Amino acid sequence: MNRSLCALVCVLASTLTFSASPEEALASRFRAVEAIVDAQLERESVPGAAFGVVHDQDLIWSHYHGVETLDGRNPVDGDTLFSICSISKVFNGVATMNLVEEGRMDLDAPLSAYIDGVEIQDATGGEAPVTVHGVLSHVSGLPRESRTDYWATNEFPTAEVLTEALRDQSRLYRSYDYWQYSNLGMAMLGQAVAKTSGKAWGSYIKDEILTPLGMSRTATDMPFDQVGDGFARGYYVRNARGERKPVQEHQFLAFAPAAGMASSVNDLAKFASWHFRLQEKGGEEVLKATTQKNMLRVHWMGADFEPPAWGLAYATRRIDEKTLWGHGGYCPGTRASFTMRLPKKVGLIGMMTANDVAPGQIATWIYRLTADSIEAVHGKDDEDGEKKEEKDEEKPAFNGADYEGYYAVENYDWDGYVGIDTEGLFYLSVFADDPVTGMQRWVHEEGDTFRRKRDNGDLAEAIHFERDDSGKVIALTQHSYRRTRR
Repeated sequence: MNRSLCALVCVLASTLTFSASPEEALASRFRAVEAIVDAQLERESVPGAAFGVVHDQDLIWSHYHGVETLDGRNPVDGDTLFSICSISKVFNGVATMNLVEEGRMDLDAPLSAYIDGVEIQDATGGEAPVTVHGVLSHVSGLPRESRTDYWATNEFPTAEVLTEALRDQSRLYRSYDYWQYSNLGMAMLGQAVAKTSGKAWGSYIKDEILTPLGMSRTATDMPFDQVGDGFARGYYVRNARGERKPVQEHQFLAFAPAAGMASSVNDLAKFASWHFRLQEKGGEEVLKATTQKNMLRVHWMGADFEPPAWGLAYATRRIDEKTLWGHGGYCPGTRASFTMRLPKKVGLIGMMTANDVAPGQIATWIYRLTADSIEAVHGKDDEDGEKKEEKDEEKPAFNGADYEGYYAVENYDWDGYVGIDTEGLFYLSVFADDPVTGMQRWVHEEGDTFRRKRDNGDLAEAIHFERDDSGKVIALTQHSYRRTRR
């Protein structure tokens, strides 16, 4: 760089106030998420993935990676269907509670009352039968699965075959002794919904939930007729050569209520928004607000408050002392995650066509990196319902875009992303086990030099940005390690 240009750049940089608006900071954090997601999924050879963030009634961010099938060219988009696996259980639970509201099912009634008197054997000596409530909260004492390994063969039983197999199975525990996740219980509950409603399970889900919520793209079993043309085929774990075998065509049949639905980012965003509407406004839409709240409250927790904590079909988990509600999914060739932070009306959606990468972990990164910024930009209420003061403040000039971007070192996995913070810059190590927890904050010192800010506020080593002859930032140096900007 010539001396006069360098002098001009350094003077300008030293006089700028490094402070971004909340909108700029949020947009930068979403760009950082996209960089992390793409880098991680490319390294893991994930064929296709879709992520979304909902605030209240809007899908405020989405990101799509890869293609719907490796032998085609159709890219993943907001309407691409993925198998959502066990998230199907939430829809099964909503359908059940709809029938409970109508007085056609009873939470405390024996499940056998709704499936032609079929009842699994019981040698536990327990006084309580398998109930609808016990199945929804996974404390009925039922085993996890039926007798055959359909997850390995993808040959799932029909309702008739499953019912016959029940005669040879026994409960594992007395009701409410232990939490035991049960696909078998949810499959049986799906039969109860069908028999009670007088409709096929999938038809009832469509008529009572999907159509009212405008979820026109969601299917109640695998739409393999749309592979590569709207449906993303799943792929199994990689072999030693790094290859992924595609999942063969299959239907979940009797296990559709436990794991058989397919949906998209756009449709699951509508499902999240339904929760936020009922939570805020009350009333009735598909369910009464009080029924939905009953489903979301914890019905089971360990004796010493250890997880899992479970509602009626909904799981809860804690991140940074905050509670999130939803469900995960893991089934042949696909993993999925649906999570909501209800008080802040934030929903997180993640789906991918690979068995060995967890979208729930990525959703956690997204939440940690963006939650505060989403609240600053979109949030109107405190968690206790009190209105926050909104101040129109003039924002100082900020040229953080000069520095924002992806920086890499050839032949090493030391890639990082520099983003815009409200008080300077932030830096994420892209391939770290937890990029967000290790996030660094950089404050401006002078010119193109920044200093890392420690958690206690002290300043640490310097970071120097390098420009080319045109004044464009092309690299950074930290601890003498030089990373070039892509």
